[in-house]
Amino acid sequence: MTGRLRGRILQVRRTDDRGALLIIAIIIITVVALVTGFVLTRGDGSLRATVALRDVARASYAADASAQVAINDLRTGYNVGLGEPDPWYYVNEIGTGCFGFDGSGATSVAKNTLTLDGLIPKQGSDTQSVMSAAVRCTPEDATGAQGSAVPISNGNKPGNAILTLGTSGAENGFTFKTNGSGGAFRVRGGVWSNSNIVRNNNGTLESTQYIRAHTGCSPVAAMNAPVVNCSASTVADPDYQSDLDIAGIGIPALQTPPTSCPNGGTVTLTPGYYDDATKLNALTGTNTTCTIFMDPGTYYFDFHNNAADPLYDADIASGSGDVWTIGSRKTLVAGTRDTSDTTVPGRCISPIEDVNAHGVQLIFGGDSRMSIAASGQATAVEICGSYHPNRPPIAIYGQKTGTATQTVIAPADALTTDVAPTVTPTGTGPSGTGTFTGATIANLQTADGNQATNANLAAWTNGFTGSGTGNATRTVTMTGFAPAAALPVGTVLTGARLKVTHRSTGAQNKITFSPDLGPAMAEYTLPTRSSLGTEDVDLSLRTGWAAFQKAVHDQGFTGASVAFKADLNKTQVSQLDAVRLELTYYVPTLRGQTTSAIAGNTVATPGGAPVVQASGNSTTLYIQGTTYTPLSKIDLSLNNIDESVFRFGVIARSLVVFETGSFDYPGAVIELPDNSPGFGFETTIVQLEIFLCAGLASGCTPGTGELALTARVKIFDEGGTPSNARKISVLSWSHSR
Repeated sequence: MTGRLRGRILQVRRTDDRGALLIIAIIIITVVALVTGFVLTRGDGSLRATVALRDVARASYAADASAQVAINDLRTGYNVGLGEPDPWYYVNEIGTGCFGFDGSGATSVAKNTLTLDGLIPKQGSDTQSVMSAAVRCTPEDATGAQGSAVPISNGNKPGNAILTLGTSGAENGFTFKTNGSGGAFRVRGGVWSNSNIVRNNNGTLESTQYIRAHTGCSPVAAMNAPVVNCSASTVADPDYQSDLDIAGIGIPALQTPPTSCPNGGTVTLTPGYYDDATKLNALTGTNTTCTIFMDPGTYYFDFHNNAADPLYDADIASGSGDVWTIGSRKTLVAGTRDTSDTTVPGRCISPIEDVNAHGVQLIFGGDSRMSIAASGQATAVEICGSYHPNRPPIAIYGQKTGTATQTVIAPADALTTDVAPTVTPTGTGPSGTGTFTGATIANLQTADGNQATNANLAAWTNGFTGSGTGNATRTVTMTGFAPAAALPVGTVLTGARLKVTHRSTGAQNKITFSPDLGPAMAEYTLPTRSSLGTEDVDLSLRTGWAAFQKAVHDQGFTGASVAFKADLNKTQVSQLDAVRLELTYYVPTLRGQTTSAIAGNTVATPGGAPVVQASGNSTTLYIQGTTYTPLSKIDLSLNNIDESVFRFGVIARSLVVFETGSFDYPGAVIELPDNSPGFGFETTIVQLEIFLCAGLASGCTPGTGELALTARVKIFDEGGTPSNARKISVLSWSHSR
């Protein structure tokens, strides 16, 4: 068995090994093939990746380069001599483009897209195509020339640039006329009339937003806006409160203006209540060169110069009508003065330009109104309101509510002496004549005396027993007659009566009435009474009445004294039972512009006189703030205007604006500022969009290209004056591919 095993082993050792080599060769070939395939695959992927990366880099370089070119053009001022002034810089001014103009003269078009043909050319056998670009520049609202130095939002500006609230067919809602058949009346913001809009003769009405009228436009062809609707709904009155209402202080203190304005000089008005147009006209209506400054604060005008006004009295104010007239050669500046500027507009600090602007609010009550009328020699008026973060800067306000209420101190509560009377002998008389007895407060307050017994009254019997008449005089002086609260300055006294219950068997008794503030009225002789009776003495018919009225108006009323004088011979008797003072008066109060408050009032009547009127060929008016006169009309004829007239919108019952023959201002006459973060005029912000056109050698546009990059760029001009030193800041930079 051992032998057979050894034999098999020897047989195995003698077997051929060529099969094993074949297997090894196959293994080696497979490994080499796999490695080669892997290497070749990785090489091809890297090649494709390299080509793709080159495309991305080329696009990125092109986008970045395009943005840099555009930014440099904004920095230095893109000017190709086709209409741009030299030097020229973009500041977001209306009618200009980021990259200057295409064309020239009347055919120039603002250029807001920069075309960069062949930005990256094809080089020789380069596998990449030519690359062109287009840069579209879009300015942000309320920046640069369209910007504001203060934050502006829907909360502190009106909803419309023009809003007329009247619905009466007796007058048009908004009437306009321009200087020439092709002229345009331009408005920045919306125009809305609760009645109609009418063109008078010439021109077109242009709005940057919309034109809407409730009862029609005439003609419709003269209306030019993105939206024109001549059968629109109506808009509610925003119902703004005045500064007086917001402060809750009622009517301010009465002010008396300076008596005159010196030629070549200045005068200053103080905030408060003004009720006499004649006194204001002495400053502003005369033909002298003068500047009137109105200090910041609230002014309430309620003139009593209209003879139909129950508050009118010829002894206090002339019947020249309730019109404050600002005539030729006058400059009126209302608000905080800008001492760096000596021309109008610009002499007061505008709430559009300074968040700290502290201006005025001119409130017109009753039928009071203001007329700016210059002929031949210039008159300029600039009124600046106050900035508020949560309400419009109302510069002119038409009072909506309040009536004048007449107060009567009648017999039931007539004023009586409340200080112990004094008895004073006057003149000379013999001894033994005696004097008044019973002259006490209690006895003289009511007419309840007993003539027979001298009870409850003051009585004097001349007891002289010697020879002769024994003539003597005695005076009972009663003081007090004071209302529970003193009548304030500005009170209009319309009636006063003394009720004197007395008797005399001798010469007639006499009285003298003396207000605590002001001169005494002339002595008055009472009718003879043989028995106790009451005289009704109408002081308005007595000498000195006008002086009494003026004293109450100018100084108020705190009380008065009444001197009762008796002149008796011996055995004669004088009795005084009671003295009472009755007053009828109006205290100062806010009066709304309503037809029911004043007979003859035309301000709040459709078709009536305007509350603010500007006329004449040399008149300029600028309102740096909101005008709010919902019950009354505004009527303006504009000349020599070089800025917007109403810079924060106007709301009125009716509005009439004519651009006269010399008017050449190309901008918006009435404007509503855009909402603004408050960057001011120094800062212009633009959005740059870069579109790339691969394979296009020229004519790349945003429509044919692919958006590759978006950038937000801030341009800052120190002091608001652009130059090649302007600062550029990139606020964002975002690739789209």
